[in-house]
Amino acid sequence: MRTFIATALCPLVACYTIQPFNTTSRSLNTTISPSTTSCISTADAILIANGFGQILSNFSMSFGDILIADDYVDQSDSVATLMHSPNLLASDLGKLTFDTKASFLAGEQAQPGVPFTLLNTWSSCSAVTFRYVLSPPSGLDVQGIAVAEVVEAKSNGTGVGEGDQKWQIKTFYGEFNSAVWL
Repeated sequence: MRTFIATALCPLVACYTIQPFNTTSRSLNTTISPSTTSCISTADAILIANGFGQILSNFSMSFGDILIADDYVDQSDSVATLMHSPNLLASDLGKLTFDTKASFLAGEQAQPGVPFTLLNTWSSCSAVTFRYVLSPPSGLDVQGIAVAEVVEAKSNGTGVGEGDQKWQIKTFYGEFNSAVWL
């Protein structure tokens, strides 16, 4: 029986130890990703998430340039649904929604602001995951979830963060109930 248990556990332990993810919680940021020299603090995770919310609720090109990395990409089937409605095709989904920083910022600049409330954040050394509520004019609050892969800001005056370390969003994945806008 002991041999069976050990044999059964070995593959599970092996899978756990080879995970390519940073599995730190927002309260214990100790794992360092090979692409960064430090991990995202809880305070910086909140700044990143609220910064994205600011782009949605009170857009300014200057702040967009600070928060969004030059090689930014964005994938959201929720946004794709809104962009392609009422003629949405299956081929419109699962693709990059915005493939450049410029296209994303232009798209956000063209939209009316929508109030944003941050609910939760979780962070690792290379990503911030957050839950939020959008409050569109319809009066129906919409919950969403997002993963923002971040990089250390390369230029002075860009990025957000407390202290010397500044972060920019490089890749964004976000989903919400887009039916409220249809």
